[in-house]
Amino acid sequence: MKSIGFLTFMIVLLGQPDQTAFKIPIRNPSFEDTPGASKSPKGWQSFTPDSTPDVLPGAWDIPFEAQDGQTCVGLVTREDGTSEDIAQGLSETLKGGTCYTFSIYLAHAKKYVGYNNPVRLRVWGGAKRGGKDMLLTGSPLIDHTEWRMYTFQFVPPHDMRYITLEAWYGPGTLFKYKGNIILDHCSDIEKCDRA
Repeated sequence: MKSIGFLTFMIVLLGQPDQTAFKIPIRNPSFEDTPGASKSPKGWQSFTPDSTPDVLPGAWDIPFEAQDGQTCVGLVTREDGTSEDIAQGLSETLKGGTCYTFSIYLAHAKKYVGYNNPVRLRVWGGAKRGGKDMLLTGSPLIDHTEWRMYTFQFVPPHDMRYITLEAWYGPGTLFKYKGNIILDHCSDIEKCDRA
């Protein structure tokens, strides 16, 4: 009888889903597409007026090489206070109150058709298409020209189904300026233990 109880316990234990293995895949995580100016890579789009990302290398004669695959994406900020972003709907909902983590490679191009200053990345969550309901996390100022991986943790306050990656000005900046950030090689979004 003890062995039946133990066997039942093991079946129940093994039958439980592994919460640490939960992953939400990002479509086209390395921003692969035909290089070009003023276009979002496949699987990504922008809902912000005048947001025209660039698929690199090649757009605007910018030779920035991808960290993974053949292409990466460039986003800019402008003097008028506008900035570029890219977004996508997720295959699974980010649950409110749950800790998530993901990583992305970031860099800065020294010359980007006049948009040459360093900026940072902001990551937004939204409940509907194009929504920027909650700023989930952000990077420090990205002023290095080599690729570096950044890992983020965030806890959405409520359920969200969309994610937006946005170029933004340096922390504490009192004026708007022309800048750029280059993105490549996103990881899946995974559940994590709260820090």
